[in-house]
Amino acid sequence: MSETLDLKPEPKVEKVSEMGENFKKGIFLISMLLLLVATFQLYFSIERIIEIWFEHQYIPIFRAVYNFLVLIASLYIIRLYIIKH
Repeated sequence: MSETLDLKPEPKVEKVSEMGENFKKGIFLISMLLLLVATFQLYFSIERIIEIWFEHQYIPIFRAVYNFLVLIASLYIIRLYIIKH
């Protein structure tokens, strides 16, 4: 009988722990979604700034440099992720 009483609290602890983990995962996913939206907005805002600040003839050059820097930063982040995992 004592074995039956000992087994009942364990599922509750696991359930609370699992619920806490799901909450953390949900917050992480929402944060990543907001980060993705902010990143896209920043990217296109910088594109617009390039169009406004620079002469028409130099826009392709600055866009190429900007896109190259974004590419390098993206590859660096992906490399860090792959090496970490």
